Amino acid sequence: MSVLGNVAAAGQILIQLLTHKPKRGFEDQASPGSLFIADATIEEVHNDDMEVTDHPVEQGTTISDHAFKRPSELLITAGWSDSPNNSGLGNQIVGAAANASSALQAIIGTARAIGGIVDMFATNGSGSPSQAAYQQLLSMQANRALFTIYTGKRIYQNMLIKSLATTTDAKTENSAIIRIGCRQILMAQTQAVTVPDSSNMANPEKNGATTNYGVKYPLPSPNINVSALP
Repeated sequence: MSVLGNVAAAGQILIQLLTHKPKRGFEDQASPGSLFIADATIEEVHNDDMEVTDHPVEQGTTISDHAFKRPSELLITAGWSDSPNNSGLGNQIVGAAANASSALQAIIGTARAIGGIVDMFATNGSGSPSQAAYQQLLSMQANRALFTIYTGKRIYQNMLIKSLATTTDAKTENSAIIRIGCRQILMAQTQAVTVPDSSNMANPEKNGATTNYGVKYPLPSPNINVSALP
């Protein structure tokens, strides 16, 4: 591929990054449109469970009389790199499978950096990009913010960051590979009901509204063991 072809390809990628919503990322539900995106998503583990209740009976086997859906859980392994063009981590993960020239990788990395798509937040003195990403995730977890998470398979609503785990060794000193455990929050809806007038009830003393009868004082009860005292 010629140099002009590389430039054209990088330009098309930049346009797509600027005009299309990324396929993967965290979107704060309180601020729609604000996306937190990793340099690379390594793995997504989806988990959905159905709880089936069991009750033993006096004779015979255990019976199951109810089932309910448990909150969805998602485990994301994502990476951030301190490389100026964010290509170092991608090369570690993808390797030779990318089949792209070094010149194209550099142009793509520069385009992503100029577009501001990879680093959706400023470091603001938080250190390197990988350190800033880790601190951003810790802040998102501490704030208990609800997120919409876009993955390769589905979109999750009302998600919280449940756990964060990362390991630093000789290979990841200048990058961060973070395992992000997320869990869905199931929202409950309540409804206020006004009790009708007690005059329309057959037994208002049983199902009527609460009535204020003023202050009530307890009365002393008789001692049933008075006759047994010496």
